[in-house]
Amino acid sequence: MTDPTPTDAVPLLDLTALRQAWAARQADVAAVRARINLTGLRRPARDAEEQAWLCERGEVLFIEDEAAGEAARRYYARKYTRPRD
Repeated sequence: MTDPTPTDAVPLLDLTALRQAWAARQADVAAVRARINLTGLRRPARDAEEQAWLCERGEVLFIEDEAAGEAARRYYARKYTRPRD
């Protein structure tokens, strides 16, 4: 008796449909990203080590300043402070 599939055989999968779905999703994401303008977006300043790590990878999307950090901290302090009874 012979084994129809050898134990070391690697099954071949047809990934054409999956690759087409991924390509369609990438095109959809590219269309959405084309409509988004990040110019002038601000965030609280990160520490120097994190900023350097992001710069090495070219991931600089925001203008980081401490004024934005102070404004965010004031906002969240107001938002999460319980009102006095």
